[in-house]
Amino acid sequence: MRLNIDLDGEGRQTGSISLPSSTNDSAYRQIQIPIVTLRNGEGPRILLMAGNHGDEFEGQIILTRLARELDLRHIRGGLVLLPAINLPAALAGTRTSPLDNGNLNRSFPGNPRGTPTERIADFIEKTLIPDSDFLIDLHSGGNSLNYLPAPSVTDIDDEAVRTKLLGILRAFGSPVGYVFSEPPTTDVGTIGSCRRAGIERLGTELGGGGGVSPAAVALGEAGVLRVLAHLGALDPDAIATLPPPSSMKILRRPSPHTSYYVYAESTGVFEPFIELGARVSPGQPVGQILTPEVPWHEPFTVHSSVTGTLICRRALGLARRGDGLMVFAEDLGC
Repeated sequence: MRLNIDLDGEGRQTGSISLPSSTNDSAYRQIQIPIVTLRNGEGPRILLMAGNHGDEFEGQIILTRLARELDLRHIRGGLVLLPAINLPAALAGTRTSPLDNGNLNRSFPGNPRGTPTERIADFIEKTLIPDSDFLIDLHSGGNSLNYLPAPSVTDIDDEAVRTKLLGILRAFGSPVGYVFSEPPTTDVGTIGSCRRAGIERLGTELGGGGGVSPAAVALGEAGVLRVLAHLGALDPDAIATLPPPSSMKILRRPSPHTSYYVYAESTGVFEPFIELGARVSPGQPVGQILTPEVPWHEPFTVHSSVTGTLICRRALGLARRGDGLMVFAEDLGC
């Protein structure tokens, strides 16, 4: 892969990262992954990425807008913006790449001689993240999930780093923030890549469901700008006109291997009983799976087995046995 701009160059630059792709209808194709850099003197270098999953549109919108609208005079240091880092998936509007069915956020540390998705992961791992001081990695629920919009950080044992990350999370200024307790498999995502490079990361979950929420985009864009100012990469005057930040309630999303995740135990149409943000208690019915093909069969009732807040819900009506239906989070009380 080849980058056609200088990441250390001053001013505003637009360019691309070339991904070779030889196909039946284009033997010598170079897929051009767009990149925009803004550098104004000394300061931190912040890497901002969206489109890791191509069906997560909110982050792509936010970074596309910021790439055009950010005033270089307000930058302190450098910003590297990649609105569609997994361009093949972004153009297809799919979670995984149409070139190889690869899931970019499960492909790290990558392989320079591997599949297209593995080569993108390798370029991020070896070129983009090590030269950055911080990563802002914008995600949402994609086509199949809807999230209560919020920023996220990964839980960590180091108390000093944890305090720093919680400060960055609060700087986002949204009503809710997430602390994710991630399983070891996250080493194959950007979380693991940042850990290997020794830098910190802020993620988001900004809605989803295959569409775009104006409220989630507005919340996300304002949050990104506030975080850039908090990190010293943006002049505070640049955020003076933003709405005042909200007082944040911080929720912890436990590991997927816990009862905070609810999976379909039968196949049919999923009817949820509660909305995102609802509080639940153990034993509470939260939805049901019906079988319109045999409407005389009793529906399968889905229950919560925890006390918590609904932060994620399946966006598609049809559910197969094993599909994720809901994710609950617990209040951290901080």
